[in-house]
Amino acid sequence: MKIYYAHPICFYESEIEKKQLTIIRSKFKDAEIINPANYPSSSMDFYFSLVEKSEKIIFSCLLGKITSGVGKEVNYALNKGKEVYMLNEKELVPIKVPVNYISRQSTVELYHEWWKQQEVNLR
Repeated sequence: MKIYYAHPICFYESEIEKKQLTIIRSKFKDAEIINPANYPSSSMDFYFSLVEKSEKIIFSCLLGKITSGVGKEVNYALNKGKEVYMLNEKELVPIKVPVNYISRQSTVELYHEWWKQQEVNLR
């Protein structure tokens, strides 16, 4: 089974990404996880093709919001009849209906907000 792990770009190669991947692996031990962080591309069509190859999609939010790219991937997966789950702390919540997500501009602003919080936590 292949699982696409949709998550905000600012999580790529972070401790949060590592923790979330550990949670996903603990729940789906034999699954192959497709991590978009391993496929640098600027094309949503490319990421949609990775979603197409997956049976399940697991996504995470940033500061309680669904970012633009993640939202597009989730809704694409739902439209294709894929199983979709939101990763909430350590729990997977099934998602059956299209999600609302923030704009690309709001996503970029939220990345900056998140990075500022990370800098404060490092002090």
